[in-house]
Amino acid sequence: MLYIIDGYNIINSNFNFLFQAPTLEGKRTKLFEFIIERRPHGSLNNQITVVFDCKSKNPYETDTYNRTHFKEIEVIFSDGVLLADDIIVELCDEAAHPAQITVVTNDKGIHRRISLSGAKHESVEKFISKANKSKNIKKAQERLSSEVREKINKEFEKIWIK
Repeated sequence: MLYIIDGYNIINSNFNFLFQAPTLEGKRTKLFEFIIERRPHGSLNNQITVVFDCKSKNPYETDTYNRTHFKEIEVIFSDGVLLADDIIVELCDEAAHPAQITVVTNDKGIHRRISLSGAKHESVEKFISKANKSKNIKKAQERLSSEVREKINKEFEKIWIK
């Protein structure tokens, strides 16, 4: 399952107190930390993509969007011409299995546009409320970091592969 999150829609929702920070970058980081620590998307196998609008457009860049990562979260910034809403719809429309996508937003326009692709919709309120489930918090706490997994794999290599 892939969760696509309308980043600024959730940061500016009624739950904005969860993402309080003096800068916009700080608010985005608080959102990422919330997702990683509270796991409102459930299973460790579920992927997360957060999409944000970017107001400035570099005229020397192509008309596309920028992808980066914050730990296991894929982060997409629009290019200033293409809107985050359009990127979210494009990701749903171009997906091989759109029924395995859940878009988290309270934006009714996005909700209408993604429904044609077969992707699911989840409100910000429902997504945030799932973060309070103890099983999701427990899963997040039990998750091994990539450094710990690598260390364990190296130890097994020493034992089993000689």
